Amino acid sequence: MMNLINKIFLFSLALFLVSCDGLPDLNVDPDESPSARPQEVLTSALGYAAWVQESRYNEQAFLWGQYWTWGPGVSLGNDARYVAEPDDHNNLWARAYSNALADLRFLTQNEDPAYSAVGKIMTAYIYQGLVDHFGDVPYSNALLGEIADGSVLTPEYDDAATIYVNLIALLDDALTDLDRTAGNEIHGEDLIFGGDLSHWATFGKSLQLRILMRQSGVADVEREVEQLVQEGDLIHNSAEIAQMAFAGTSGDENPMYASMESGIGNFYVASNASLNVLRALNDPRISALYDVAPNIGEIVGVDQGSIDNEPFTAVREDYSQGTAVTYGPGNPVIFMSDWEVWFLRAEAAARFGTADDEATAFANGIAASFAYLGVANPGGYTASLGYDTGASIDERLRMIATQKWIAMNGLQEDEGWIEARRFDTPGNPIFTDLDNGIFQTPTRTALAPGVHPSAFLYPESEQSLNPNSPAQRILTDKVFWDN
Repeated sequence: MMNLINKIFLFSLALFLVSCDGLPDLNVDPDESPSARPQEVLTSALGYAAWVQESRYNEQAFLWGQYWTWGPGVSLGNDARYVAEPDDHNNLWARAYSNALADLRFLTQNEDPAYSAVGKIMTAYIYQGLVDHFGDVPYSNALLGEIADGSVLTPEYDDAATIYVNLIALLDDALTDLDRTAGNEIHGEDLIFGGDLSHWATFGKSLQLRILMRQSGVADVEREVEQLVQEGDLIHNSAEIAQMAFAGTSGDENPMYASMESGIGNFYVASNASLNVLRALNDPRISALYDVAPNIGEIVGVDQGSIDNEPFTAVREDYSQGTAVTYGPGNPVIFMSDWEVWFLRAEAAARFGTADDEATAFANGIAASFAYLGVANPGGYTASLGYDTGASIDERLRMIATQKWIAMNGLQEDEGWIEARRFDTPGNPIFTDLDNGIFQTPTRTALAPGVHPSAFLYPESEQSLNPNSPAQRILTDKVFWDN
């Protein structure tokens, strides 16, 4: 779990030590860091962001998004039963605020517009994630613990919807910074785009589209969405995917893989909630997402959360697990993909009649997913779905939601869970146990039938140490955009 973080720390420490010419360099204010450079701080910030995304959000969401479920060999855990404890997210919160966001704040204050822009884009990314999981969080007076900043050690919590509005403005500022970066460069310290600032601009605009569309059911964002689509410069192919690569060697492994393999290994197996949908649609991606069960010779899953109902003699090899594409030491952490953006554009066209051709954007999202997984004939599959722009808006959104959820399997599991929550409405049931929902297999959990987690609990550390922390949440609370 800590391999990536240790690597970042040691890298930064080495650079610090190299910068010291001798003992006089140690005679400095211990509350200030005279050696901090944006290069090392950027590497650190991006590393922590990847760890939070992959080893915390995605590792939780592959269960709550019903892609994988608990397998044999261990006692059924809390996550699989939709049970949460207040201390579950202490580490996530600390890494997001004290590490990633603190580093990014340093970058946003840098005079170099290239570092400032990247810092603002990643700040918006991390804050959106915090809002999407916790709702109201510290924002306007967070990260102000330094004496020079006012020594704010117990920040107040901002309204989640207001934070979203501020994130759009923050991204506008980042794009303005990128417009004035002539002669300014970043290089290998950028672990996402390798210093390509044009890709950062594309990522920033695409993130704006995600933020706007996520609140499209509760706020009037039509004009802003139409303008973004009209301007273009959104992620539209695999070369523009915002992702962090890993070598797959010790100390440079995918954070989820490193976390899980540091314990008893990957004991999770395919969820029938996912397999049932893939089979019902005759979706060829099934074999790209799940391996055959070694002892059975075919793809075999478990009803979500029901491993205790399987034969006592069952072993892991009786069930399917994720393929090397979805789980492995060298797999990248994907922050935003081309398939995600195409499905956002399809939804925007369906809701607002943007300049995009709706059916084409829908087909492009599927094609991007097929291409990444190495599956052939996306056109034939798309045609079999019968996407009809003349159908009702609910029917079209349902198809977009289903395909988006499938495309996130094993790659952006957290986005899959988040978007299933957003698309699930009385007129468009998605995240349910009903036969007309995506997840058609009954689950065995601590929540009532048809009820699924829709929020994280606030960290115990916040509840204990910050008197401004709101009352504790319950798993079925909703964030502001979840209608």
